[in-house]
Amino acid sequence: MPNPYLVRLREQHDALRASIEGLQTRAAEGNRDLSEEELRSVTEQATQLAGLTDQIESLTNVEVRARRVGELAASLDAGGQGDGQGGEPQNLGGDQQTRSRTTTRDRDPGHYRSIAEGGQHSFFGDHFRAVKSGDQEARRRLDEHMRAVTQASGGTGIVPPKWMLDEYQALARQTRIVADLVRHIPLGQDPRPLILSKQTGGTDANITTQTTEGANNAGWGTDRYASNVDTLTPVFKAAYQDVSRQLLDASTPAVDSLIFGDLRSAWDAVVEALTCAAILAGGTAAGTTFPTEAAFKANAAAIDAVIDAQTEVAGDQRGPADLAVMNYRRFGAFRKLKDNNNRPLMPVSRYGPQNATGALDNRLVGDIEGVDAVASSGVPTAYAEKYAVLRRQAVILAESETVDFTYEQAGGPAFVRMGLWGYVGTLVRNPGSISIQTVTAAS
Repeated sequence: MPNPYLVRLREQHDALRASIEGLQTRAAEGNRDLSEEELRSVTEQATQLAGLTDQIESLTNVEVRARRVGELAASLDAGGQGDGQGGEPQNLGGDQQTRSRTTTRDRDPGHYRSIAEGGQHSFFGDHFRAVKSGDQEARRRLDEHMRAVTQASGGTGIVPPKWMLDEYQALARQTRIVADLVRHIPLGQDPRPLILSKQTGGTDANITTQTTEGANNAGWGTDRYASNVDTLTPVFKAAYQDVSRQLLDASTPAVDSLIFGDLRSAWDAVVEALTCAAILAGGTAAGTTFPTEAAFKANAAAIDAVIDAQTEVAGDQRGPADLAVMNYRRFGAFRKLKDNNNRPLMPVSRYGPQNATGALDNRLVGDIEGVDAVASSGVPTAYAEKYAVLRRQAVILAESETVDFTYEQAGGPAFVRMGLWGYVGTLVRNPGSISIQTVTAAS
């Protein structure tokens, strides 16, 4: 297993070297000398590079020596227990001794067994301590475990204990669906609002028929063109979780990665809810609504309402509707609609990815009159239940990458703080391209 700290140092080393080479290349291409600022930058980076080089060389030598010691210890263990090539008794000095078929490749040192089997250490906790605090005992246990699980082919790799991965059940959350379907603009790490220009008035009325030859009609042209802007303002969202050091040190599966995984899953759920809320709030209310659930269940009325919504979206002149967004209950109600021959009016035409063990996703995708229909937990189930038929390009989701952070002793040594932050914003650019349907008193 590569040393994570060494890997990070090498990445810094390569970045500095690339920066120095880039400054020199630009100067050479411009047939000029380095400017004072460039020369100062190269000198400073060269000094940092020299320090990194010395540190990498020193740590690499330590790693190489430790690996040699481990290999020698493994070979001595193998020699004492048997050559691993045969199981026939051999006569050594007149005494019959049996060599074991088991080598260090087959022996589990037992550091990361379950509590019921007497385990006292956490595989992932040792990873955390070895990387964050340089705990040599944790690194020794990891090295012994790595040697024990070296594959017969000679490839090395750490295999976490099976019970840790199989028996842990994370909180169930829906994956991002609608948020991945609308138009997406990456923010990087720039939180400034996005100013998007748009035209609000046209010159249509200026095109007139000239009734008198050689003369211009009155009012044949004027200043009718108008413009404005749409502003998408990203908001900052962040969260942290304090994890007790006792929990991290206990034999608990992947505490740090599980906490980060849960935070990222919660981030996805928030982004999905923001996107759905923007669609329902920024769209145009349709002329067709259903006063009761029974009115919706009239097959022709429900399907006709979708067709009416598609027509309204097409009337916005920006393209046809290609998406219907609803909650799970409304999705199920659409699936139950059948024609007079008991054939479904909204077949589920697309399924999530699958492997030999079954479906790998929990999303539901159907088809209503040629429009993709998706169910999302981001659409609330309320007394006045809403769903939308829209053109997905009418909605913009701007989002930065999430940044994970970890720091210790924020409130003392009793816990480690883990969290993430990022920027996200939504904008309905074309309200006329979203038709909102309502079912009242849904049950």
